[in-house]
Amino acid sequence: MIVKKVRLRNFRNYSFCEFEFSDGINVITGKNAQGKTNLIESLIYLSLTRSHRILNDKQLIKDGYEFADIKCRFIDQGSSREIEAIIHQKGKTLMVQHQPVKKSSEFVGLLNVVLFSPDDLNIFTDAPKDRRKIMNQELSKTSSKYLNSLSRFNAILKERNLLLKRIHVDTNLLDTFDEQMSELECNIIQERKVFINTINQNICDIYKKLSDDTIRVQVKYNCCLENDVSIENILFEHKKHREKDIENHVTTFGIHREDFTFEMNDRNLVQFASQGQKRMTVLSFKMSLLKYITIRTHRQPILLLDDVLSELDLDRQNKLMDMVGGSFQCLITATEIPEFLKNKKMKIFQIDHGNIQSITGGEV
Repeated sequence: MIVKKVRLRNFRNYSFCEFEFSDGINVITGKNAQGKTNLIESLIYLSLTRSHRILNDKQLIKDGYEFADIKCRFIDQGSSREIEAIIHQKGKTLMVQHQPVKKSSEFVGLLNVVLFSPDDLNIFTDAPKDRRKIMNQELSKTSSKYLNSLSRFNAILKERNLLLKRIHVDTNLLDTFDEQMSELECNIIQERKVFINTINQNICDIYKKLSDDTIRVQVKYNCCLENDVSIENILFEHKKHREKDIENHVTTFGIHREDFTFEMNDRNLVQFASQGQKRMTVLSFKMSLLKYITIRTHRQPILLLDDVLSELDLDRQNKLMDMVGGSFQCLITATEIPEFLKNKKMKIFQIDHGNIQSITGGEV
């Protein structure tokens, strides 16, 4: 998968701007607060149909305008495709090949990107819901079945929690909700297990290559179910927790309470790892995501590196680019061109207040 062209209209600090990218390394330079991360955000929005920075889409619209428009042309398995997201006051309109789509599930993951940014270090201290969000995003981009199952589960969970808040709880309706949820949860857990297992097949080797360290890194999936995963076992747990649910007026068991954590040599990484080790672990996790997406979709995602190379020493910068530079299209933001990239073939954009001031190198 290769992004060829991105057009932004009234998006963040961009009035109108077009980027034509090379197939390899693209470096977006400029001072802080000029729009480098906004460009990255536009690609993430097209991948997930939402921003990774804010919850309210209206904040993406440039001040004084009624709408924002993000359009992207990319090459996917040899074919040219065009997608577009128009963000307006009543919501958003998603377009594929100039035709509107009715469901987000028809749009999510058509453009698949993986972001590595300084904020990713928060993964170790964030709440479980934030880590689940990461897992849900990556799985939703690679499996429409997962996205639909998760959407249906969340809708039923909301109805179940409303029911539990009533003075008199209809247990027959609870039975119906539990049966519906258990089937969906079984599918979701199976997909999450595959996701974590695939990550663990790669993360340790990647960590060793990036850091020259023999520490064993892995991801631990904290599943809500300790025994065999089946609809019957999940349903049993829901009924076992029913009295507690009614007492607390909320669903206390289920996939919405799960988590995943990082371990080094079978110990929780948060308890003893240095900042450098944490940074290498997150980076290894992101590189493992590239492999996971490629395996599941048979399509290579685009790597977005947002202001992170300056936090890596020269040796690790080189190892990272050697690992991805020949296989994946990369978009890199930086205040200036990193020294180790100056002898590499790349296309350079300089951004100033939402405008492209200059372009050098590369082939479109």
